Amino acid sequence: MAVAVFVNPGSRANRRDPGCAERFAKILGENGRVVAPRNLELLAEEARRVAELAPTVIGIHGGDGTLHRTLSALLAAYLPRPLPPVAILPGGTMNVVASSLGIRTRPETLLAELAAGERAGSSPATLHRRCLRVGNDYGFIFGNGLLANFLEEYYARGSYGASRAVWVIFRILLSLLTTGRYARRVFRRFRGRVCIDGSPLPRLRLTGIGAATVTEVGFRFKLHHRADDDPDKMGGLAIHGGPVSLLLDVLDVRLGRGLSPKRADSFVASRLDIEPIAAETTYTLDGDLYVARGPFAVEVGPVLEIVKPKSCQSQ
Repeated sequence: MAVAVFVNPGSRANRRDPGCAERFAKILGENGRVVAPRNLELLAEEARRVAELAPTVIGIHGGDGTLHRTLSALLAAYLPRPLPPVAILPGGTMNVVASSLGIRTRPETLLAELAAGERAGSSPATLHRRCLRVGNDYGFIFGNGLLANFLEEYYARGSYGASRAVWVIFRILLSLLTTGRYARRVFRRFRGRVCIDGSPLPRLRLTGIGAATVTEVGFRFKLHHRADDDPDKMGGLAIHGGPVSLLLDVLDVRLGRGLSPKRADSFVASRLDIEPIAAETTYTLDGDLYVARGPFAVEVGPVLEIVKPKSCQSQ
């Protein structure tokens, strides 16, 4: 098998377009195979099967959540072997990782390129990027405190997208002008000990901790402006500013200049050790929400070889 493509049939985009997998299969023809596992157990089985077949390229179609879940299953099946080149096929509500890496090609276009390359016997151009590891999960963007609280509110109504994010932000602003109750809920602080590469942070109360190996967090906001500083490490922020003061940095974050040192301490590191005071703490990995019970670590994961579409190679 030359190209293996994973499609998430449960994603909102694919529920709207149920013929997606069949269309991809037609584009690949004899040069590949499309699989659409309907749950995590089947995803793990398909990942093991693909690892045995050893394709030359693996495609993943969906948003950030699909990408991180599929990579986690594939790395569990492949390690200690490296993955073959991974083609990110943007197809989710949020495609933050693809956007950060300059991948904005339509999935059909990229699949046609891969199929043509297989027929010609040529390998695709790639870029290299490390991922993050949290327990047995792999992704690119970690956050707790505000970064997870915001997503809890974002997902609360079951409707996703830019309009939902704008509504949450509007509610925060309205709250700041009135009772402040909603803003306090979203900005409730993380309490606990954090060590960056073994060095403890002096603050035990933080608005949030973020770490990533890509710069963007959504809607082209480049919160993790130091993610590209060192290809073998993650860029991160220990945020301590409050809601009103953080508003002053919105434009700088949009332009990739990051948060002011007055409101956040930035760092480049290989590992974060996080010891919450609470029995449970919520965090996000690539937009999915998890609950940690006890101390846990965020560390730099393996290097991934990611396909760079022809239309993006001049960037």
